[in-house]
Amino acid sequence: MYNRQPSSWEYCLEAASENIETEVVHGWIFKDGKWVTHAWCEFADKVIDLTESTHSMPKFEYYQRHMVSDQRCRRYSRIEFFTLVGDEKHFGPYDTELFFAETSDEDPIDVIEANKAK
Repeated sequence: MYNRQPSSWEYCLEAASENIETEVVHGWIFKDGKWVTHAWCEFADKVIDLTESTHSMPKFEYYQRHMVSDQRCRRYSRIEFFTLVGDEKHFGPYDTELFFAETSDEDPIDVIEANKAK
């Protein structure tokens, strides 16, 4: 039987559908010793990352654990996200300059800056 887990990008559709206050975030997180592209939802001071838990978690703790920064993220209102899903026919990421690969051994901001300097 087919038993594939949804990706973090796909899970955002569910989380954004359940709360009108939700903002969808695409970002680089530091996980398992490398930088990984990822997606989660936020509302108020909480994060919903259905790849980690079915419960919301404190935003501050999530940001600290995964070294999240605004510079490494793109944010979308739920309506913007739903529109992009319909227009692009996928769940993200949409900013291909920031999200140049699925993983990176180096800080992605350093990689982007180094490529601009060339």
